[in-house]
Amino acid sequence: MKRVAIVGLGLMGGSLGLALKRLGLAHVSAYARRAETRKLALDMGATDAVYDTPQAALQGADVAVFCTPVCAMPKLAKECMTSFEPGCVVTDVGSTKAELVRDMNSLFRDTTIVFVGSHPMAGSEKSGLDAARTDLYEGAVTAVTPGLETPETGIQSIMALWGGVGARVVRLNPDEHDVLVAKTSHLPHLISALLVSTAGRTPQNKGLPMFFGPGFRDTTRIAGGSPAMWHDIVKSNRTAILGELRQYQDALGELIGLIEKEDYAGILNCLEKARYTRGQLLGTGSDKAGQSRGVV
Repeated sequence: MKRVAIVGLGLMGGSLGLALKRLGLAHVSAYARRAETRKLALDMGATDAVYDTPQAALQGADVAVFCTPVCAMPKLAKECMTSFEPGCVVTDVGSTKAELVRDMNSLFRDTTIVFVGSHPMAGSEKSGLDAARTDLYEGAVTAVTPGLETPETGIQSIMALWGGVGARVVRLNPDEHDVLVAKTSHLPHLISALLVSTAGRTPQNKGLPMFFGPGFRDTTRIAGGSPAMWHDIVKSNRTAILGELRQYQDALGELIGLIEKEDYAGILNCLEKARYTRGQLLGTGSDKAGQSRGVV
């Protein structure tokens, strides 16, 4: 890995560039659409060179990282076909993998270009290059999701890329990845978005913000993420997300039923089960501190 091209300089692409530059892992070239972003990238030291077309950024790169919306990526890559170096290994930072891996592998079939899907579980509700951080990927679990026929050399190249910037790399089947993140990432975001919409349905109540405590702010933080990005996530992982939403709908219906029947023992059992399950899932045990503080 001598030269890395980053196509898209938002939070994820900018942070990758900063990390690669700080660690001296590669020469970094990048593409950004806006002139202000290109100037900021150079001022921040996120790239060695930055261009106003992706084709120019890809020249000479042995690794290319697409940091663009998932649904736009195959079309953009197709427009760049003549600009990829022979043998270039291409990856991405998208949150859904199965559909993208199929589309990109189809695009690069009968070429020497290799696509290896990636999903760094890192980020923020903030977006844009000005939110980029050198340490964004340090300790972050990053799924690498090759297709069945992906050459092992390409897979190892991408695993080395993420491992080099401090990520904890996990190799997954693309379909398995999408089922897992539908539970752990996509469902929480959509619930967070609906919670904000529900709580804010009466904006004329001007005193409402006074009562938004840590619980509301923590639970809804991720609803501040990019709507365009999440549109693509839902579109490209529709089946798995629908399955998780229906499971949540069933659980919500059960809770409503308990409240309607004034089954307070059942409600207590529901809350205790959730608290215990959270401890098991996160490896923290029971949250006695939170209980004793009565945090809301």
